[in-house]
Amino acid sequence: MTIPKESYSTKNKILDAAKKLAFEEDFDSLTIRDICKEAQISVGAFYYHFSSKEEMINESFLLYDHDLELRIDEYDESDPIGSLKKVLLDQTEYVSSFPHKLVVEYYKTLLTSSTKGALNHDRTYYKTVSHFVALAIDREEFSPDYTEEYLSNYFIKHIRGNLIHWCMYPNQMDIVAQTSYELDQLIYLFSPKSTP
Repeated sequence: MTIPKESYSTKNKILDAAKKLAFEEDFDSLTIRDICKEAQISVGAFYYHFSSKEEMINESFLLYDHDLELRIDEYDESDPIGSLKKVLLDQTEYVSSFPHKLVVEYYKTLLTSSTKGALNHDRTYYKTVSHFVALAIDREEFSPDYTEEYLSNYFIKHIRGNLIHWCMYPNQMDIVAQTSYELDQLIYLFSPKSTP
């Protein structure tokens, strides 16, 4: 999902403006004109990149994939479990950096939209998680009782579930610390050590 540099920059500008305004007011009352004014762009520039506020939200979370592609060398092939955990925590940190009201809108859009780009297994995020799970299985760091597909989906669903829980109770948990702790438990659960 490589995005041209200029397009990526404008999309980030729009997203940063929407994030800032979402901290201050309700998303439903936020207009595209408000976002454009804050981003210092024309309404036409907004519609060049997004067809609606809903598409803006959906695509904004997919920008993580672009960032992941740029930072892929930060992950260590020789430590697939550590790299898997880092990717999952980076995703958690990225999503939870948004005002929780925007994340709620994202999940609402995801559930009601006919296009579910965030669930596409061709996304860089899914492929990266699958890659490190497959490496961990090959190195017998995960029990051979589990397939790469099963474990990849399990970890991704766990992250999504934690983020939805955080949306419901945004002030009651440190989402990154809680997720890190739970990932350690899951990694142990799926390791050969825990298999009788």
